[in-house]
Amino acid sequence: MLEDLFPKIEESRAKLRKRGYALATEHYPPNGQAARWYADVIQCVPRSGQLVAKQLARLCGEDSRVTVPWRSLADAVGVRDSAGRERAYTERGVQVLVEAGWLTVETIGLKRGAKTTFSLEPGERATEWLGWIDADDWFDEAA
Repeated sequence: MLEDLFPKIEESRAKLRKRGYALATEHYPPNGQAARWYADVIQCVPRSGQLVAKQLARLCGEDSRVTVPWRSLADAVGVRDSAGRERAYTERGVQVLVEAGWLTVETIGLKRGAKTTFSLEPGERATEWLGWIDADDWFDEAA
């Protein structure tokens, strides 16, 4: 079993020697099926939703579901809101994704024993979240 890991370890060592410092997995781009979901999501939600979507897609990989504690997800996102709260920023990002139809959240249990499952969904490709406007409508109203 350990022999199976040797090529991956050697690859990581080579990258570390080349780069000169370790790179956290949070900085790797999403891959697999979730990467295609992420490519659609980033065009349709604001920044908080984009950052949360990137980490959820990275954690999902080839699957469309992932079970992860809120605190771990907030640590992976690594961004604080104006009050300095990481979890609140992450919760807002998840809320944006849920409201836009890109994500469903299922929590089983309470408090410390709770298990939260995030499921990636094909959402609506609407751009009103980003505040984009239709140029023709804008020019008609301005005239």
